[in-house]
Amino acid sequence: MKTLAFVHGWGFDAHFWRPVADRLPEFARIFVDLGFRAEAVRPGANNPIIIGHSMGFAWALAGFPRPWAGAVAVNAFPRFTRAQDFVAGTPPRSLDRMIERFATHPHEVTADFMQRCGIDAADTETIRPAPMAEALKWLAECDERQTMAQLDCPLLALAGTRDLVVPEAMSRDSFPPQCLTLVEGAGHLLPWTHPDWVASQIRLFASTIP
Repeated sequence: MKTLAFVHGWGFDAHFWRPVADRLPEFARIFVDLGFRAEAVRPGANNPIIIGHSMGFAWALAGFPRPWAGAVAVNAFPRFTRAQDFVAGTPPRSLDRMIERFATHPHEVTADFMQRCGIDAADTETIRPAPMAEALKWLAECDERQTMAQLDCPLLALAGTRDLVVPEAMSRDSFPPQCLTLVEGAGHLLPWTHPDWVASQIRLFASTIP
């Protein structure tokens, strides 16, 4: 039985992936929790298919032990901030301002981010600001493009054309075109807005892995 290892993005927790994971009962499933709303839980797995949303994919590239059987990036990236060789990235100053404001207004910044994701009335009362602040600082500096290029497993990337957090141009610059599937009109929460489709893509991808 293949194992799916789910990793959520910034501001969420392991429950983020339930709409997709519940549609894939034929797989063993583990859930990494990065500690943004509860204590961190980072289980291991033997040769899993990694499934990372947003920052969770970059985190997995940096921190989840290999080998992997496959990797699925959903609304994700290996690098977030702009660089000379990554012009589609987010301007560093934008993230710096978010980091500065989060230090004094973490709930407001989280609510603003959730709104950009497409959630108008997000619950921010349960957030744990310290690990979230640490993750933002890491996000400003991370660059896992070389790690991704050196993966010795199949790669699938799913993204939306109306994602306000990871725009289409960033997705196109982040992943080889043969690995990337774009959903017209979709935003940053494909696992919530298109759970059946995401699950079907994962199932199809897994069927190609021996």
